[in-house]
Amino acid sequence: MPRLRPLLIAGTLIAASHAPAQGAADAAQIAAATARLDAAVDAGLAAAGQGYNVGLNDHLFVRRVYTDLAGRIPNYDEVQAFVESMEPDKRDALVDRLLASDDFVSHSYNWLADLLRIQSEVPGTKLRTDAFSFWLKAQIKVGRPFDALVREMVTAEGRIWDNPAAGYHLRDNGMKLDHVSYLTKAFLGTDISCAQCHDAPFHDWTQFEYYELTAFLADLETRENLMQRPARARKVKGKAVPPKPNPDSLYIARGAISDFLARRNGIDTKTEAGQQQLRRLSNRFNRAYREIVAANELVVHTDRDAVLELPDTYEYDDAKPGQVVEPRAIFGAEPRSAASSDRDRFAAWLTSDSNPRFSINLANRLWARYLGRGAVEPLHDLPEPGYWDSPELMRALQTVVLDLDYDLRAIAKAIVSTKAYNALASRGPVALTDEYHFPGPVLRRMSAEQIWDSMLTLMVEDPYAYRRTAGGGYNAIINMTDDRPVDVGKFAEAIRQYQAYKPDQDLVDRDGRPMFAAPNGRPRKGGDEMMEMMMVRDARKNRMVLARASELSQPAPQGHFLREFGQSNRDFLVGASTLEGSVPQVMELMNGAATAILANRASLIFQKMKAEADPLKRAEVVFVSILSREMTADEESLMREELKRGDSALTDLTWALLNTPEFLFVK
Repeated sequence: MPRLRPLLIAGTLIAASHAPAQGAADAAQIAAATARLDAAVDAGLAAAGQGYNVGLNDHLFVRRVYTDLAGRIPNYDEVQAFVESMEPDKRDALVDRLLASDDFVSHSYNWLADLLRIQSEVPGTKLRTDAFSFWLKAQIKVGRPFDALVREMVTAEGRIWDNPAAGYHLRDNGMKLDHVSYLTKAFLGTDISCAQCHDAPFHDWTQFEYYELTAFLADLETRENLMQRPARARKVKGKAVPPKPNPDSLYIARGAISDFLARRNGIDTKTEAGQQQLRRLSNRFNRAYREIVAANELVVHTDRDAVLELPDTYEYDDAKPGQVVEPRAIFGAEPRSAASSDRDRFAAWLTSDSNPRFSINLANRLWARYLGRGAVEPLHDLPEPGYWDSPELMRALQTVVLDLDYDLRAIAKAIVSTKAYNALASRGPVALTDEYHFPGPVLRRMSAEQIWDSMLTLMVEDPYAYRRTAGGGYNAIINMTDDRPVDVGKFAEAIRQYQAYKPDQDLVDRDGRPMFAAPNGRPRKGGDEMMEMMMVRDARKNRMVLARASELSQPAPQGHFLREFGQSNRDFLVGASTLEGSVPQVMELMNGAATAILANRASLIFQKMKAEADPLKRAEVVFVSILSREMTADEESLMREELKRGDSALTDLTWALLNTPEFLFVK
């Protein structure tokens, strides 16, 4: 018997037939999903008296599909191989190949990292989140369904080095009410944040309902106290009995630290100079000691005795300040569940068929990811169904997500196979308040990560030469919880390694060697490889690492190319990256460090030019590499004149094409 999946359309919960999950969706299921989406867009365009934009030629298609699925432009060889192929199903085959690639994993991670506001350190602490990022990439790689992924994050417990999924809750350590606000925006497309302090004036949410939803996480704790001091010494029958150390505590008395440092460093504490030296060493030791202990204290766990109470400022008549709030699903029905805890109940409801906002939100976000805007806007605060501009399209999208069992690859394949996706982008401005019937995607600038990864594609042969590990080296240094109690000597050794640690130590090459193990980076042989190492060294001088955006610090530091082009702070807004232009972006492409590194003669694009004897053929390499197309007749005529002044014209051409809107925008 087929099971029934609910759909929320125009405010009504209805049921749709859905066959039991059979693993990964097959080609027939994906084709049916694409046909459903095409029919919905066809109907919307017909009602508006519109048709589709012009279809994409091979050059435009290969560039768009690489940009959207791989997160980068195709390199010269990839463009040529696709355009020259005579296979009738080459577009479909390319989509399948990209969906199975590491590029898709990297690009999808960037999308989720922005949505989940991932930072390389738990805010306010020194605990690194590399394990969580590494785990998330692994889930994408194996094709973990999105609903299962979210359930695991919500129910995860433990320290990040034991259960990386716990990194999701640690992101908002100590901010339970805010955590729920971010969660509903990211996973439900619903902004209930105003109701945290008062009944929402422009929505139906009340403050009491906000607390009811948060009450599901009342027993969620993200920190435990590991600094319990031992009991004082006591006398038994007149004899002093020393205190027993607490085996779970990481507390070390200041006196023990001072004595250890004095002995280890041979300090005469009777002299003023010795006392000053000991104070300096103690201050450094204590600062690192506190940071390591604080990192060990971060652990997601359940406190069965915890409850959620209304704040003292609560002023409505339906409850009293300080009243204990019981958990309740404030929209959709909570499904029957054998869940053992409120958090398990919450995860089951959040991702269930009984809560259509979850599937609607994912469907709309994925459509926006590939078409430039959602079927319904704004993404983080969807209006009620009766106010949707494209209810039939939204209904079709939700059905596709459900039919394909939250498989991100299958959903992506269905969307990029639609007639709308395969049409030229609309050139006119489209405001989020405007009705849009998707004759093609919205013209949009590449994201910061797409631009950076495209620059990297032009620079190096192997964009994955360096990848970030799960942070095992760092975690091994600071993990003090596996072998307690911990004496001052063990802490001292951990602190020595902690203070010497650099985050890029966990960037390794394909052989597992640290990126900066050798003085100039990875050891190389041969002329071309030595030139590449010169380029790597130039990048290091400019505090850049030539690796995919997904492998760099999350987010990149201020002033980095990624930040200049709109990568978000990952602070207080969900999906806060921006595609807006700015003067610093212009300056970055004109004379920034990344452009200078690309202009290095060791870069991939210059190596490709070097292989061609004909100067005009070299110019064609530049056009195909940067813009994924050949020169027009007018451009070829202009280049013939420019090339009379030698190879400097090719350097100027590279610089000029990088600074064109055609490079930055997805047409």
